[in-house]
Amino acid sequence: MTGDATLSGFRELSVLNEFEPRPYKVKVFNLGKFGVPYVPSVSQTSHLRKFDTSSFHVHRGCIEFVYCSTGACEYESGGKTFSLSPGMMFVSRPHEAHRQIELPKGHATFCMMFKTSGNKAIKWFAERFSELPRLFACSQSVATLFGRIFALAERGDTSLGSCIRMQALVRTLFLEILDSTSLSVRQRIPEVFGLIGERMRKHPERDYPLDGLVAEAGVSKASFISLFKKANGLPPRAYLLRCRVEEAKCLLGKGFSVKAVADGLGFATAQHFSRTFRNFVGTTPRKWLAAKMA
Repeated sequence: MTGDATLSGFRELSVLNEFEPRPYKVKVFNLGKFGVPYVPSVSQTSHLRKFDTSSFHVHRGCIEFVYCSTGACEYESGGKTFSLSPGMMFVSRPHEAHRQIELPKGHATFCMMFKTSGNKAIKWFAERFSELPRLFACSQSVATLFGRIFALAERGDTSLGSCIRMQALVRTLFLEILDSTSLSVRQRIPEVFGLIGERMRKHPERDYPLDGLVAEAGVSKASFISLFKKANGLPPRAYLLRCRVEEAKCLLGKGFSVKAVADGLGFATAQHFSRTFRNFVGTTPRKWLAAKMA
């Protein structure tokens, strides 16, 4: 691929040839031909099957925006892990090394590269974008605008009218991204659902009775399940099982037996643990460990 020079030990990706051969379906457009040279790459990606952690990389001179449409994944950057779920945006700035962690089947994202150099307006956006948090919730308008940008790009019409529309859509998208960080609490997914998900990640061995979680959130059972899924990418029980599988990988790698891991993480039997592990990872714990140790 092009642009695989290294910067401080990290791979540098070209904004125009961003994607390695992987098990996903991707559409990529350069908006330069629509008179938007400061967006050299906008893409829509759908993952056809699960694949593991990518390598650390950087984007010289560009801010990257990744908007999660469906599913959930994690990004790692600066020694921290950021959980990306539907409706969330992850931002990486120039020279910030980052990578994706275990993207699951069905995960879909919009991704946009923004060049930080240009006229006064572009520099103004670059300054505002540099102040954004690494991870934040977005309004539904962000997804709608991404969709409209792709629909127009797919038509391939570069007439003056189409270029004017594309430029207006991109500028509106930029403003919506900035406005998303100041959404009222009522417009965001309540923080409690993210906190419960974080608690499950830190302590997957514990039990989390649904009735207790519903009472904690102060919503109906149906609303709890729906909002939890929006915040964390999976319903509560499936999410807890995924957290247990991730913890199981760490314990297996430290030499714990399958039975010990199953007992320690609250599985009824070793067989139940192995079946759950295979559903998430695609292979049994022993086969996974053997491949890891090979």
